[in-house]
Order: sequence, then structure tokens, then C-alpha cells
Amino acid sequence: MKLDNIDLKLIELLKQDSRSSVTSLAESMGIARVTTHDRMVRLKREGIIRRYTVDIDAKSWGYDLRAFIFARCDRGNVDRRDVAQKICKLSYVVRCNVIAGDWDLLIEVVSPSMDSLGDAILDGISKVGGIAGTQTMVSFYDYSGPASSLR
Repeated sequence: MKLDNIDLKLIELLKQDSRSSVTSLAESMGIARVTTHDRMVRLKREGIIRRYTVDIDAKSWGYDLRAFIFARCDRGNVDRRDVAQKICKLSYVVRCNVIAGDWDLLIEVVSPSMDSLGDAILDGISKVGGIAGTQTMVSFYDYSGPASSLR
């Protein structure tokens, strides 16, 4: 689907505040309310907009630590996709990517403390069937780029 400048502006406004009314969005763009509504419906129908959601600040919620964990899966009949789906059920997992290279998975997690992170790895991720080993990297700072909403 080809997006024009109006679609791009609408998406940008929704990224700033997904709770904006159709009327206020239309006024911001200088187009009719019905046109704005129709474009929102089309963007949703075409799968460009998947959902309208909240952006929660992990630190404000008590998750002061963010880490990235490389995981290696057992060799043999282990489907890395199945392991990734199991890992994603753990409450502290932000996302799990199946990757190419020396490691099989890249897992992003949040935690209130180093002790809690250690427990999450030793009592959670390492005990998921199919995990052979992990390497953890703690993030000091977190910056978002222009494509951060493309997940």
C-alpha cells in the first residue's frame, strides 16, 4: 500500500497521541473529519495500523533495569520458534527475536533489580526447555529512533 503525505502526517499524529479525536486530527491536518476517519479505517484495514495502545514507562512502573540476553538453543530437534514462544510467556520478557549468527535468540527483558534479573535468568529463561546457554548485557541508557514504532 502506497502512503501519501496525509497518511504519513496522520500516522505521526497518532504516534504522538493515539487517543486524539478524529476531529482534532482533522483540524491539525487541515482536512475534513470524514476524510480523516476514512483514512484511519483504511490504514487499519490494510494492516498499517495494528492497534491503538499506551506507551508505558518501565522505570516509572518499577522496572529500572533493561537487559538483552543472547540465548543458544540445544542442537538437534529443537525448533527455535517454539522456544521463543515459550520465553515470551515469561512476565518480564519484552520481546524475543530468533536471530542468525553465533546465537539463536535475542531476548529483551526488564527487571526491578540485578537480583531479580539474575533470578529471571537462572529460574526462568535457563529452565525453558531447549536453552543451552545465555549471555546477558545490561543496558545503561535507552534511546529511541524515528522507526521505534515499527515493531
